[in-house]
Amino acid sequence: MDMTTYYGMDSNPFEKDIDTTKLYASNDLKQMTNRLEFIIRSRGIGVFMSNPGMGKTTCLRKTLQSLNPNRYIIIYICLTTITAMDFYRMLNEKLGLEATNQKSRLFTQIQEELKRLTSENKKEVIIAIDEAQFLGKEVLREMIMLMNFDYDSKDYCTLILTGQNELMKTLRLKILEPFRQRINMNYTFTGFNEAEVKEYVLSRLETVNCRKDLFSEESYHTLYTLMNTSVRVLNQLINKALILGVHYQKNIIDSELIMKASQELMMG
Repeated sequence: MDMTTYYGMDSNPFEKDIDTTKLYASNDLKQMTNRLEFIIRSRGIGVFMSNPGMGKTTCLRKTLQSLNPNRYIIIYICLTTITAMDFYRMLNEKLGLEATNQKSRLFTQIQEELKRLTSENKKEVIIAIDEAQFLGKEVLREMIMLMNFDYDSKDYCTLILTGQNELMKTLRLKILEPFRQRINMNYTFTGFNEAEVKEYVLSRLETVNCRKDLFSEESYHTLYTLMNTSVRVLNQLINKALILGVHYQKNIIDSELIMKASQELMMG
């Protein structure tokens, strides 16, 4: 018997790909969402950082999916290490422009297309770059030049960077001071507090019509201690504990099961 049947769930509420309309409204999610909405309205630059697995990409996805596709053109790029030319080629392809190996031509036609989309087609262009900690200083310098329109008098697109905390080390380089000065909003995730862990679990259980007393009170403290701020790790712990609960025929997920789950996942 699988765990959803055993525990009376409509589906597994702790899977990775969850409905963004049913996300738990943590403090981090609220803080990032408010800032995203501001920079999208103002065509600004936003930087969002966290340790791995804390939910920034999920929050970005939720916000972008809520936008009117008839008004917004969203260019989403998930990065590994790239050069400035790689970045230009990727952006050029996403915009559906003619391929070229000339950097100056790429720069010009991307700028012209962003201006055309905004001025003539009345579209709002959002460039969202995920895993931005892989960006080198050369690419970030090119970005600020690319967004310099009409002698820096107009903004024709929104730029969103999300990445792990090491992104800040790069942004603090003196050579990138002009880029830092252009950042309108930034936020670094703090992670769930202990009360939010319980609220998160209960909210997820509610979405699949599962009873609220499935987890013991002390299990929430154990989960909080072991998750190390990562919602991804929290979900992994819960999923493993539920599987073990079925194996041991447990009606309540307690701290002992959580600890067993942690050991099997090699977290402790």
